[in-house]
Amino acid sequence: MSTKRILVITVFGILLIVAVIGIMLLVSYIMQEDEVIDLPETTPNAEIPGDTDPDALDRVDVTRETVQAVVSTLERPAIYSREIVVESFWDGGHAIFNISAVVYNEMTSIRTEPPAGKEKRIVVTADALYIWYEGDDIMYVGDNSSSGDGYRTADEYQMLDTYEDILDLNLTDIIDAGYTEYRGDDCIYIESLSRNFGYIRNYYISIELGLVEGVEEYDETGMLVYRMTADEYSVDAIDPMAFSLPDGTHLLAVGR
Repeated sequence: MSTKRILVITVFGILLIVAVIGIMLLVSYIMQEDEVIDLPETTPNAEIPGDTDPDALDRVDVTRETVQAVVSTLERPAIYSREIVVESFWDGGHAIFNISAVVYNEMTSIRTEPPAGKEKRIVVTADALYIWYEGDDIMYVGDNSSSGDGYRTADEYQMLDTYEDILDLNLTDIIDAGYTEYRGDDCIYIESLSRNFGYIRNYYISIELGLVEGVEEYDETGMLVYRMTADEYSVDAIDPMAFSLPDGTHLLAVGR
């Protein structure tokens, strides 16, 4: 075989090897480009109740096991006023109490209009209790445990429950919980066994204000026996005269 022919075959062989290697590299590069890489998904931080954004409602899961932890993140305003209606029901009877409550830090002024009789006024401070009836110049003055019923909170004088009462519930007494709309507001809903004869009590807590907006209690037959509803809220703007006593003392000015 001539030297010229051997040279042609050698060059052809080298070119063939280079072409094969190039094709292999190209295929490998294309496969790398088409490979799908799964990146971990990022989850936005869940927002807690109390956020004024209604969209926060579907970011926190509320169940009977978690509702007390969620409620514990709520906080009542330091200064507010509102109107409350408390109703009691029994066979053949129905009583309505219209209550106006004004809160300024540790002081609460309560005006109760009973089904019959004079309007009752109560002011509860951190260490004192004042009780009188509208139009009277004489008032009762004592400490918070001197009313004859032992120590009572300002909430108890309003005949209502608070979210703190819900935190005291035993988990075994909580039947159901979740989010709902109550009287046009976004609320946390809790259904529980009442401490009164095993009745069923439903709570509705405002997410925005941290205040109980409604309570309903039913006896073992399903009859409504108690209902509390609250509305006409005013936050950070109150009537200072609500803390004026019959003797002319203005507790709000003293408290400041």
